Amino acid sequence: MATLDEARSAKAALRQKVTGLDGVIGVGVAPEYTTSLGRPPREYPARKHAEPDTSGGSPVEVLAEEISVEQVTGPGGSWVLQVNVTDPGLVDKVPEEIDDVAVRVRVLGAVRAG
Repeated sequence: MATLDEARSAKAALRQKVTGLDGVIGVGVAPEYTTSLGRPPREYPARKHAEPDTSGGSPVEVLAEEISVEQVTGPGGSWVLQVNVTDPGLVDKVPEEIDDVAVRVRVLGAVRAG
């Protein structure tokens, strides 16, 4: 389990490890969700929808109040590092842990303009 500060500190070291790997599209800090799969996803309090743009745009979801770190991770929650990649072959090339902070790899599709 890592605190937010520990994860932020380890992020620079992880970024150095994955520099040069073609297909890495993001390195960041993310909450480690520990709720079971049988439970519904966490809902953030006080969500509201902005009015749709009259030019035909889609409605935008806006948080109506500030959310604390504890509300995102849950009580005793911790943080992980997350690497987003476009190539599943990169999963084994990313370390599982940096400076005692777990690393999660997420395989996404290629990022393309609309």
